[in-house]
Amino acid sequence: MGRDHEPYGRQPPLERPGEPQPDDNPPPPGPVGRRSALRWAAAGAVLAAVGGEEVLRRTLHDRSATAAATPLRPSTAHPHDHPHDHPGTAPGAASGTSAAPPPPVDEQGRRWSDPAGWEGGVPGPRDTVRIRDRVVLDTDAAVAGLVVDAGGSLVYSPTRTVTLSSTGSVVVRGTLALAPADPGTAHTLRFTGIDEKRFQGGGMGVVEGDTGLWVTGDGYLRLDGAAKTAWVRAAASLRPGDRTVTLTAAPDGWQTGDRIAVTPTAPPDSDGFSTQYDLHTVRSVSGRTITLDGPLRYPHPRVAAGGGVTVGAEVLNLSRNVRVEGTPGGRAHIHLTSSRRQDVRHAALRWLGPRSATDETWTSPQGPTPVTAPVLGRYALHFHMVGDASRGTTVEGVVIRDAGNHAFVPHGSHGITFRSCISHDTWEDAYWWDGAPDTRTPQGPSDEIVYDSCVASRTRLEPNFRAYRLTGFSLGAGRGSTARDCVAVGVQGAEGASGYEWPEGGEGVWTFERCLAHNNLEDGIFVWLNTSRHHVISDFVAYHNGGWGIEHGAYLNDFTYRSSVLHGNASGGIAVHSLGAGQGTLFDGMLVDAAGMSDFAVSTARHELDGDPVTLSRCRFTGYRKAGVAFRATHQGAPDNVEVLDCAFDGNQLWLDPEAPEPRTVVFREAGSGGAVTVLARGSGGKDGGGREVPAWNAATRPATVRTAARTPLTPAIRLGGSAAPTARLKT
Repeated sequence: MGRDHEPYGRQPPLERPGEPQPDDNPPPPGPVGRRSALRWAAAGAVLAAVGGEEVLRRTLHDRSATAAATPLRPSTAHPHDHPHDHPGTAPGAASGTSAAPPPPVDEQGRRWSDPAGWEGGVPGPRDTVRIRDRVVLDTDAAVAGLVVDAGGSLVYSPTRTVTLSSTGSVVVRGTLALAPADPGTAHTLRFTGIDEKRFQGGGMGVVEGDTGLWVTGDGYLRLDGAAKTAWVRAAASLRPGDRTVTLTAAPDGWQTGDRIAVTPTAPPDSDGFSTQYDLHTVRSVSGRTITLDGPLRYPHPRVAAGGGVTVGAEVLNLSRNVRVEGTPGGRAHIHLTSSRRQDVRHAALRWLGPRSATDETWTSPQGPTPVTAPVLGRYALHFHMVGDASRGTTVEGVVIRDAGNHAFVPHGSHGITFRSCISHDTWEDAYWWDGAPDTRTPQGPSDEIVYDSCVASRTRLEPNFRAYRLTGFSLGAGRGSTARDCVAVGVQGAEGASGYEWPEGGEGVWTFERCLAHNNLEDGIFVWLNTSRHHVISDFVAYHNGGWGIEHGAYLNDFTYRSSVLHGNASGGIAVHSLGAGQGTLFDGMLVDAAGMSDFAVSTARHELDGDPVTLSRCRFTGYRKAGVAFRATHQGAPDNVEVLDCAFDGNQLWLDPEAPEPRTVVFREAGSGGAVTVLARGSGGKDGGGREVPAWNAATRPATVRTAARTPLTPAIRLGGSAAPTARLKT
């Protein structure tokens, strides 16, 4: 069955939830007494929990709350701004935007621990709290839910390590700020006791039971942890047993106790080539060398791919001193619909993205295992239909790990820059926004999205055989978006899974430069897009993927791939499904080294529709077992229409599959040759036609005329960075 007949979307995967932590099951709430009832009126109000979420629900949609109600007891709240609370313009705003300075954050509010600020005493784990004034969290606290009203703020004490735990949602219409003053101080917002079966999903507003962090109205979220280099490449091959790793550059901000992941780099003919991660804790850091708490388990060779590309494994730092998290047995989410820009920097977001059970099971190595589905709209970090209000938002240095649903989601939200972010061990497409509802409807756009130096690492689903077209980066519809210097590694999935995908219905034209895909179970790039718009992909590198370096479909489109390196991919360098839609598709100046992994460097496949030529020009093909370019169109579709011009080969140049139909047009001119030929099915050259048989090609040829002048093959000169782009805290 052809790809056009496959069902739209993916089947729900399996979940193996972890065991709840000891604090996941707080005691049940008690009845409402007179003291609790009085708390409803306070500026720093505690809403007594008649079931926690039920009391919170009564306030979530109430937008009539005043911004400065008078507390029942004396408060030390400071209603005026302070000079030191006006940060400067945030660095790294999206290209073409003029970001306003971030809102002031008052660190001089009344102390959470002060009983005088609360009617009835400091709130406890059975209380749902409503804040209308300014509060500083100066101690660990546990609540049943929290609302920060417009005009109110909850600011973690910059000089104290504190954790706020909540069994219900935290709703922010004012300000929530976690910004430690130094790297040795940690701020945590933790959601506990979550029952993922209660999640409903969907909608624009806060949903009862869908426990998580909601930033809505004019709410402002500031997560501003200590800056650190997000990832650095190893400077040499790593061997099992190694306890030290020398990096290409000295990392900023790395500390003893940080958790790191070393990505797989082994060739695809080795067992577990896409899953061989080493996870360790840093014992010490000295310049460019880090010492680990134990020996490496797997080899991580440095790969010389050619074209100026020699790279080691990425070493990802997964630790941050600002954390928003659920628990292994109960995942929360972050949902942003606020009308103002947000600042999310150097935070670790863990155990987010809930899933719901289905009626299906599958036979896993552990036996019959439930299949789960993602909860609609409940993602790890979700900008939901914000439109232009999100312009100038910067998300940088953020790690999302152990997520049960999409990681970074700018859905219908424009002008957001994601810089040096990491998604590690995420279910569903990691960088994504809502796709087209069906194969005939265009995807809703998100404009001017920037992925700069971001990593999608170990993206997966279970059961894996249902994970069709799973991807690290889904490059969707919109204007003016960019993916630059990104890495996709360890993406699992079934047919069509990839590091980067141009999806059906995704009409966006991206600036796509210097991105890398390696050690993914299937493809480096997967294109399944029909469009007349012209797309350019430059300086792309794909090595040691289990499928193709580039798999290009679907029916008709116009792409230009130039100056790219495809090395040691198991199926081959390039698979061509789609023919051109007007300008034609061009592969120019490509270095395709099969490295002994595949019969062909390039192979055509089924063409659903007759279209304009696909051209391979000024390329270098090497390391293949049978031929540089194979023509393998099928009788169920249109014949090949391909030009191979001025390319260099290190062996047999072409192969015409005996099962393929007579090509419509295949024109070949090898680099340095005196002329061009038309390639025909074997036996059809004929003496009268001036043709000749070429047994090594399983083809016949006759002379042809090419209008373009002969040119010399190109060798790419790609310079990939050795580490993530630098990031910084907000200016204060």
